[in-house]
Order: sequence, then structure tokens, then C-alpha cells
Amino acid sequence: MSTEAEPLTIPAGWDMTKVIPGQAIAHDGIVEDIAPGVLEPFPERRPVLRHAGSAAMVVASVTGRAVGLSAYGGLTAGSWLWAGLKAGSYLGYRYVRAHDLQEVLGGMSKGADWNKVQQVRRNRWRFLAWSTLGAAGLNLAGWWALVAGAGMTALDYSWAIPPSTTGLAILTTTALYGRYRLNAPDIAPEQVIAEQDDPNSDEPFPLGHCTSGEQVAECVSRALAYKGIGTRSVDVLGYRGWGWEVDAVLNGASLSKVNAIADELDSIFDVPRGGTLIEPDPDASAHFTLRLVTSDPFADMARPAVHAPNSMSVRDAAVYGRCMDGSTFELRLRGMFMMIIGSSGSAKTKGALRCIAEAITACRDAIAIEMDPVKDGIREFSDVMALPPVRGKEDCTTTLRWLRDIASARNQVKSAKEMGDLWEPSPKHPAIYGLIDEFIFLSQEAKELAIEILRIGRETGVYLIFAAQEATQDSLGDAIASAVTYRVMLAARSEDIPLVLGKGAVAQGYRPDRLRPAVDDERIYDAGKFYIAGPGFVRPVLWRWNRFDRDQIRQAVKDRAAVGRPWFDHDSLAAADLLHVIRRNGTTDEASLADRLDRIDHDDAAIVAQLLRTFEEYGVAFLPTSEVLIPALNGVAAADMDSAKLARILQSHSPTVKAGRDKWGDSPQVRGWFRAAVEQAAAGLIDPSKARLQAA
Repeated sequence: MSTEAEPLTIPAGWDMTKVIPGQAIAHDGIVEDIAPGVLEPFPERRPVLRHAGSAAMVVASVTGRAVGLSAYGGLTAGSWLWAGLKAGSYLGYRYVRAHDLQEVLGGMSKGADWNKVQQVRRNRWRFLAWSTLGAAGLNLAGWWALVAGAGMTALDYSWAIPPSTTGLAILTTTALYGRYRLNAPDIAPEQVIAEQDDPNSDEPFPLGHCTSGEQVAECVSRALAYKGIGTRSVDVLGYRGWGWEVDAVLNGASLSKVNAIADELDSIFDVPRGGTLIEPDPDASAHFTLRLVTSDPFADMARPAVHAPNSMSVRDAAVYGRCMDGSTFELRLRGMFMMIIGSSGSAKTKGALRCIAEAITACRDAIAIEMDPVKDGIREFSDVMALPPVRGKEDCTTTLRWLRDIASARNQVKSAKEMGDLWEPSPKHPAIYGLIDEFIFLSQEAKELAIEILRIGRETGVYLIFAAQEATQDSLGDAIASAVTYRVMLAARSEDIPLVLGKGAVAQGYRPDRLRPAVDDERIYDAGKFYIAGPGFVRPVLWRWNRFDRDQIRQAVKDRAAVGRPWFDHDSLAAADLLHVIRRNGTTDEASLADRLDRIDHDDAAIVAQLLRTFEEYGVAFLPTSEVLIPALNGVAAADMDSAKLARILQSHSPTVKAGRDKWGDSPQVRGWFRAAVEQAAAGLIDPSKARLQAA
């Protein structure tokens, strides 16, 4: 830098007292940058880092960060080293004093124990001495190698290299061991390594610690061993997205013991409640598959689409849900009786029954009737049901009586139509499905009717779907459990499992008692998940019903009602004598016997109908022939009608009926007819087969 300044030329009129003293600066090589005579002033101040340029700030920042990181690293390494030294000193003291042997012996209560401890102490000191000599020998050999092989001076600093390397290795190992102990604070002071890291230990550890299949196998093996269950082999089949699937073979233990501790295994594996699923091998008692569920297997299950109106048949396989292994849950409606048990919040009604009703009402050859003795059922399907929603115990009993009569009468129709052994559903002769929610609240008569339908309905196309919050031990429960095609259990009580799935179901891995029902729309937990037993379903794996939205169902019902639905076939109603009881317009008021006789094309129907109306008019159980009944037939029967002809007419339709005698007015014994006898003759007119059976 030049210190020479060009002559200063001061313009005329300048006040020299206001000129700031300074120094003319001219940079070497770039003197043109500064105009001659211009001064660069430097105000009086102390140097401060914050006024430094950007380069200085970067240097300061990097330096400070390096110092901070170095200090932090040094403190961290120091803490590791201190933890290692402290643990190593304590463990070394225990080693040379043979405390581990004393713990095995349970103390030194006798001289032999003391002698053993003394001998072990001497052996261990001897081992340490030989180890020290060996290390010194290796260091000496290393020094000699440096002198002889590397050409270093014997008495120079070369003699310090081997022991320094050895010391550095010892310090590094000590620090790393201290870090290991700090990361495993549950290690007891007398333990060298944690239980889960000991290859000879059976101490279990959580499934979340596993990062490979080998670790999962070790995790399962230790968990079972911890609970006293031995295994011959544990092999990981793979990771399935929702968790791990493990193949295991027991050694000297039964599978029922594994099922009994399923809840405890949940805690040991630290998986969600109910996440330990067990599937036995029916061909090998000791072999089973263990599924460790860490996330919901159905989280990616899309909302299903409804079926088009009349697009299905009961012979078609419909999809009702999905299995946890990804396979679809398919069933055929034809021949299907089903029992569904699930506690409140398990999606029994809004999941299971809604799925089944959606499929039935999409079939062109099936009709459905929905019943609920205590609640409101699935009313959203009312516009496509064959009858209005049936509510209350009395109405449910009446409806089941009709279904029983239809199921019985269809045997005649089946034979007349030459259908074969089983009812052949068609749009004109549809299969009939009765959906009964809360069936345990049915009256005793209704339960007996349901049992009859279970026994005869399979061959005549009349089926029942039962649902309830809990199973029942009465005759209906026993009949359902043994006669239904499929038995389904959502989240339910443990005591219901043997009633529905049979004794031993828990030991086989069926654990619906470990499913959690929904609390509200946000906390749905295991709602809709279920176990099923029946033809084609013999594995205790989790399934889930499709979950239709209410708006989907409303639109589907609207579309199906607009297209039109099949209804009860005329042949079945006529054979069951329900043609004028069950009506297409939805009314189900029972017609009187007289009204039903008016619709029968028979010469005697009008006579018997008039007799019944006369009994209704008088409101008594007995009427005399000559005084009341014959006069009541004027204009209906022939003019020559008498008591003998009336008796022949009634007995022609019911051979067992006879005239009787009873009090009438002031006369104690008057010949006449009881109302029950006339009703019996009317029944013979309506169904001649009954009259023939009575005559036989």
C-alpha cells in the first residue's frame, strides 16, 4: 500500500475547520479506484465482532460450532467411559471375589462352600495374571516388529506405540460398553449384558424390537418359554403388512395352554389387545400358526358397492366381506340358515344383517321378511321387504306361524311342480328369508315355530337368519346351534363361545371374546370383525363384514322398489290357506272364516258361512237347529233344508262332527250344533286334505 498522497487542492471558499482529518489511501495496482485527494475517514471506535465482515462471521460461526460439538462429543464420550469404568470395576470386583459362585451356592454355610469359593478366586487371579503376561508379551512382540521390520530405533518413541494402542483399545471398549449399559438402564449392576441379548436367556422382549425374521422367531420362542411352553421349532413365514405370521411346533405342551395365555402374550409381545391369533393344524396337534397383529388388517378395506336391482340369484356367490389374509368372504344364499351373535356395538345389525339383507333384496328369486320383537331392526329395507316391518312378540309369532305353514304346504307345491328334492327358486316361486333380530326375546310359541321351520324349511326354500346379543341355552338355542348352516360370532361374551361354536372352540383358536365392540362412530375398534364356522369355514381366522353406508342403502332400496320385487307365490299361499291373509298391499289383517268361505267355489260354502255368521251374531257357543239355524238359512239353502240334511252337509266336510244337546232358553236339552263343530266343517271345506286325515 502506498503512503504517498497527491498534493491537496482546496477549493476556494472551503472552511478548513470543517474538514475531517484523514489519510489518503491508494491501493496498489488499483489507484484509479480512488479519486486523487479523496479522504476515507475512520471514526474513533473499538473493534467489535458484530461489525466484522461476512467472512469473519462465517469463521466465527464454524469455529464456535466446532468447539461446541467437540465439547458435547467429549462430554458424551466421557459419560460413556465413566459408565464403562464404573460397571467394569464393579463387575471385576465381583469376578475376582467369586460373588457369582456364592449366589449359586446360596451363601457359604459350610466349609466345603468356602473351599470352593477360595479355589475359584485363586483360579481367577491366576487367569488374570496369565492374561496380563500375555498382553505384555504381545506388546513386546509388537515393539520388536516395529524395530526389526519398520526400521525404527529401539530406544526411540517406538516402544510407546504398542502399549498406547492397547490402552486406546481398552478405553474404546470400555466406553462402548458404558454406552451399551446407558442404553439399557434395566440391566442390573451384577449383569454383564441384558437378558434379551443373552443367547442362553429366555427373557422375553417386545415384538417392536425385532427388525428381522430371525429376531421375531427368537421373540416368539422366548415368550412361549417364559410362560412354560416348550417349542421344537419356530419359523417365521413372513411379514404380512398387518403383522407377522409364524409357524411353530410345540414340545410337550397342548395348544389349549397357548390359547389360555393369549391375553398375557399380548402384553409380552406388546401388541394391541387381541393381536395374538392362534390357528391350529387339524392334521398335527402340536403344529400351529401364530399371527401377531400389530395393525388393523382391514384398514385398507374399501366401502363396497351395492348390487343392481334383481341382478343376482340365490344360486350366485355373493361377497359379504373380507378375510384378514385378503381373500373375499363369499356365500350362497340358497340353503343358508345362519346364527349371528354379537354384543352391542359389534355391528351385528348394521353390519351383518344389513349385508345379508342387501344381498337378498338384490336377488330376483328371493324375498325377505324382517322381524324384531324388541327393537326397530333394519327398517331402512322396509320398501323392498315382502311384508312391512314386523315388530313385537305377538306379531313375530304370527309371522313365524305363517312361514311355518308355508314351509309345510310347499311340499305339496314342490311335488305338483315336479321340482325334485329341493325347492327350485325362481321369480314366480322365490325363496323366503326371515331375518330375526334379538331372537332370544321371542315368545315360547314363536321359538317352537322357528324350530319347526329349521327342520322343514331347507327342502321347501324357507330360511331363517337369527341374530342376538347373546346366545341362549333353551331349546331354540340348541336347535339353532345344531341346525344352522353358518354360525357367526362378532365381539361377544366368552361363555357364548361353546354355545355357538361348540365345546373346544376356544382351544381351537376361536376368540371372539377378545374382540372389542365399537364405542361410537370414531372409536369403532373391532366392530364388524367376526369368526365363522360352517361349510368351507374351518379356520379360526378373522373376517370382516362389508360396511354399507345408510345413504347407499336408501338409494339401493329406492332403485329396487322402482324396478319391482318378487312376492309370495300364489301356489304356496293357497296351499298354506294364507291367500286371503297375506296380501300384496301390505295389510295382514286376518280374514274371518265366513269371508274366506265366500271365496271358495263350492255349493256348501255359502251354507257353512251363514251358519258361522249366525253364531257370530248371537255370540254364543251353541245354537239349536230347528229354532235358530234352519230359519237362518232361508234364502241361502234349499227350501226343504232340515236338521238331517244339515248334518249330512257338515259331516261331508268333517266326518267326525256330530250334533249335540244343550240348554236353550227355558228348555234344558235342545238339539243343535256347537260352534266348534261348524268351524271344523269350515276348515274341511277350505282344506279337504285335513278332512280326509281326520276321517282316516
